[in-house]
Amino acid sequence: MERETVSAAVASPVAATPPALALPVPANLVEFMAMYGTEDACLEALIAARWPGGFACPRCAHSKGWRHANRRLIECAACGHQASPTAGTLLHMAKLELHKLFLLLYLLVAEKDGANAKQLQRQVGVNYKTARLWTLKFREMLHERERDKLVGRVQIDETIVGGSDGTSIGRRLGENRNYVLIMVEDRGKSCGRLRMEAIDDATGDMLQTVVESRVEQGATAHTDGLAGYRGLKKAGIRHKAEVIGDSKQASEKFPKVHRVAALLKRVILGTLQGSQSRGWLPWLLAEFEFRFNRRRSEKRPLLFARAVEFGLKVTGKTRRYFTTRRYFTEKGTMFREMGLT
Repeated sequence: MERETVSAAVASPVAATPPALALPVPANLVEFMAMYGTEDACLEALIAARWPGGFACPRCAHSKGWRHANRRLIECAACGHQASPTAGTLLHMAKLELHKLFLLLYLLVAEKDGANAKQLQRQVGVNYKTARLWTLKFREMLHERERDKLVGRVQIDETIVGGSDGTSIGRRLGENRNYVLIMVEDRGKSCGRLRMEAIDDATGDMLQTVVESRVEQGATAHTDGLAGYRGLKKAGIRHKAEVIGDSKQASEKFPKVHRVAALLKRVILGTLQGSQSRGWLPWLLAEFEFRFNRRRSEKRPLLFARAVEFGLKVTGKTRRYFTTRRYFTEKGTMFREMGLT
């Protein structure tokens, strides 16, 4: 069996949290394919990101190991323990080739409007179920990432996504519609960071719970006159309420929120061709939020590097997890149980 030596000058423990930008960042898709176009290149990048100080055996911390020629394993030269660069990460137990997985993630997060599963199927050369499964895994990872609370002046409003099913009238939701609470930092002429949450209703308890979990104490919440926001002051969040007369006035008073809502609906109608499910909505919002908050990045592939770094901190879910998943988001927002179709 062929072996390749992997060693480090000084033994160091396995890095639980890799340093920022542990992966090389290409400038465009051509450089991306040159850099991550082979299985070996992707594996080397993962090893460097997983053990930035050099390989260290998870069992004995020995600094020398052997790369298996045909498997994603490094065997410790001291104790014989076989360590996998993908173990305990988003790519845990992945059967698909690494260069295809890297390309799937790149196309999903680096493109401005994302990509649907059919596009990924065609461009990467995998079947639809595989493209769909990894799209869900990536969105699950983005949904679980740590997110700092918003500060300063924050515009907050609800929007409704989804089409009418004949029973939806005004703010009353039918089976195909759902509320999305949009919170975006107001930085004068531009939008700051964005937070979005799918909610079952627009009651006071729901709105206050979600806003408290996403907005820092001491910040100013700029909302319409909906009574559900009145309890924010008790939570230590300053509150500025403006009664809105019509939709035109609302877009003038809350331009940042309405801009984000329009972009979100454009992605749903364009990239997803109008297809969005209530059960998957929180994960779709997490993906949209991730791209929006990094929209000014000079290098779009930088989003890919950030996503992989998040992926090194979470264990990838199995297909069974998604077929039996009970959907929920924290602190009382959506609770759903749906199958993977």
